[in-house]
Amino acid sequence: MEAAEARAAIALGDALARLVEVLQGLRLDPARMRRNLDLGGGLIMAEAVMLNLGAKIGRQHAHDVVYDAAQAAFVEGRAFAELLAADPRVTAHLDRDAIAGLLDPTAYTGLCAEMARDAAARARAVTREIGR
Repeated sequence: MEAAEARAAIALGDALARLVEVLQGLRLDPARMRRNLDLGGGLIMAEAVMLNLGAKIGRQHAHDVVYDAAQAAFVEGRAFAELLAADPRVTAHLDRDAIAGLLDPTAYTGLCAEMARDAAARARAVTREIGR
């Protein structure tokens, strides 16, 4: 092993040891996590609404509609769900229950599953390469 590789291995080992210390102190607080998700009044779920609505009215039009509601919610301090439910461009395709479902952060993971599968595949490939 060359000197640069040895230093890199030592630095990586140190970083991993520190990571273990950080992770050992990590505690999940589901109630706090939910409060954090709810801080924006549903704005974090704008993508889910836009994608669902986009399947019905076109992506760009849906983006504009959801953007208008999100901006008004943020600037005027109004409820995102209520703004969506009051917009005829939305209610022509989604009722209040559908809007509420789309704004539920526990029901939407976006591309997380696909990203996790891709990361796992890359990790398996690296592991096979290292094992040779």
